Amino acid sequence: MKKRLGLVSAISVAALSIMMSACGSSKGDSFATSASYAPQEAYDTNGVYDYEAAEFAEEAKMADNSFDQAEQVVDTSRKLITTMNISTETEDLDLVLSGVQNKVKELGGYVESSNIYNGSSYSGRVSNRSASLSLRIPADKLEQFVVTLDEGTNITNKSTNVEDVTLSYVDIESRKKALKAEEARLLEIVESAETVEDIIKVEERLSEVRYQLESIESQLRTYDNKINYSTVYLDITEVTQYTPTEQKGVIERIAEGFVNSCKSVWNAIVEFFVWFVIHIPQIIVLGLVVTVIILLIKKIKHKKSPKTGTTPDNNKNQQNSSK
Repeated sequence: MKKRLGLVSAISVAALSIMMSACGSSKGDSFATSASYAPQEAYDTNGVYDYEAAEFAEEAKMADNSFDQAEQVVDTSRKLITTMNISTETEDLDLVLSGVQNKVKELGGYVESSNIYNGSSYSGRVSNRSASLSLRIPADKLEQFVVTLDEGTNITNKSTNVEDVTLSYVDIESRKKALKAEEARLLEIVESAETVEDIIKVEERLSEVRYQLESIESQLRTYDNKINYSTVYLDITEVTQYTPTEQKGVIERIAEGFVNSCKSVWNAIVEFFVWFVIHIPQIIVLGLVVTVIILLIKKIKHKKSPKTGTTPDNNKNQQNSSK
């Protein structure tokens, strides 16, 4: 009976280690380590758990660990998640898309998603072709990708967002270490358990710990993916003329405006000619319909004109006879 009580107490203390680790990342490791050793040193000769002995063993272990931790090198690297939004222009959409995909592959990244619009509608002979890409690029090669993109296209907008997740990452790692220590201690308890009931209780807690470990490891993998691979949302628009990135002088603006006006007039003439040729069948049919309507109107008017019943020759004969 006393052994069973001691076993239950050991399980409770092992479970308590994970709650103690959540109080702070800096203290999580020491609490987890001491909690994993205290139960073993806190049993008396009869197998009964002694709380005073456990507390003394915990304090002694924490004192030993403080010296070891002082010699450890602290990892000061920051955990940063970088997200970038870029809008750019090009005169050849197909060429830029091919170049972007090849460059991303060369840098060790990948295309997460893409949406290409081939421009089914036109405005002034200028197609509305565009593409939207979601790219994942290694964080240490992001600047190299941006430089290459800037050399081949006209970037009109670029924004960067950097999220520092160092504290959250360290906290999750501390929880993982605490759970690992509890898992190891529970495995030791399972080996020393003598009854089926004790084994079932320990295995239930062991299942809970392993479930939490899987969840935490999944969170860490997600963080690692976002930290190691920056996300770039790239919008590419195909244009015939780049948007100016610098303010031009008066003479340049006048000359450019005059040239653009001439181009607009010429484009209007070309568009009218194209429209006329395309709609020749409709124009012919419309002309025939209008002609038929005009002929019908004339015929109706002719039928409705007044009739006198005499001809001009009869009128002349009547006038001569009266003389």
